[in-house]
Amino acid sequence: LAVVAAVGLVATAAMAEKAREQMARDMAQRFADGALFVPKSSQRILSIRTEFTESKAYPGTVELPGRVIPDPGGAGYVQASVVGRLMPPPGGFPRLGTPVKAGDVLAHVHPAVGAADVTSQQQQARDLDQQIAVAQRRLERMKMIQSVVARAQIEDAELELSGLRARRANLDRAPRHTEDLVAPVSGAVAALAAVAGQMAEPSAIIFQIVDPARFWVEALSYEAQPISGEATARFADGRALRLSYRGMGLAERNQAIPVQFGFEEGAKGLRAGQLLTVLAQTTEERVGVAVPRAAVLRGANGQSLVFEHTNAERFVPREVRVAPLDGARVLIVSGLEAGKRVVTQGAELLNQIR
Repeated sequence: LAVVAAVGLVATAAMAEKAREQMARDMAQRFADGALFVPKSSQRILSIRTEFTESKAYPGTVELPGRVIPDPGGAGYVQASVVGRLMPPPGGFPRLGTPVKAGDVLAHVHPAVGAADVTSQQQQARDLDQQIAVAQRRLERMKMIQSVVARAQIEDAELELSGLRARRANLDRAPRHTEDLVAPVSGAVAALAAVAGQMAEPSAIIFQIVDPARFWVEALSYEAQPISGEATARFADGRALRLSYRGMGLAERNQAIPVQFGFEEGAKGLRAGQLLTVLAQTTEERVGVAVPRAAVLRGANGQSLVFEHTNAERFVPREVRVAPLDGARVLIVSGLEAGKRVVTQGAELLNQIR
């Protein structure tokens, strides 16, 4: 019985060791040389997708930092032309995002008159009153002796008196004249700095009106790049929109050349000042392998790498040098030959295997 029990224990241990070896063979692991062993079952769980590489000539591409700007023809500022107290129109100030039309009254400005200005206006009023009284008496005397006075002199006196009275009336209206701040273009209120009773300065922007359907992109190029006209805008969330070339500045701005693009498609959901990356095509050509951006990873040493699928369950990391291509792909210019099978989906999950 003891012998039978010992034989059973040996058989059980052998079966357990065999099971452990089988489990080790079915577990994804990384070898010392960096290569990965990933069973087919794990590949299906990780949704690994691969494709064969192909070397082609593509237009050269440059990455430019950019931001969203309003279309110059569809945006405007609302500013006061005089110093005064800001007051709301009937219904109150418009809120952020409120649609407005060109000519809508957004606010009123009551001009502010200082103590020195009031004293000066009072002095001018007294002078004008005195001149009006003198002119009126002279006109009355002329009319009394109009038989011996030329008609032209009487008409000149009447014109002089009329001008003095008009100046006096304008002087009375000046402190009470209210300036209406109107929208210069149709759009929506993008920014406002209006509070009832605040003092408005002529240089301060009180309202900014932007047409939400008309946005441009302004990028900065630190070299004179020969841009061909086609470009792509890539946002931080991965969204990409097609752009069309609008023009390039002939004067530098902070040692950079401004380049403007327009959106070919709808610009919904954008806001002025939003940062993005512009991938603009140049007239030069580059030869390389185009792969999705998700296929290129950053290694521990900071180098870019991709995973090559060498056989059914083996993946080998390859260090590559990449260049920008468009919003969805990058161009591998060295480190990977054409005809290789490279991982295009799930590369980030493969890189986490230890």
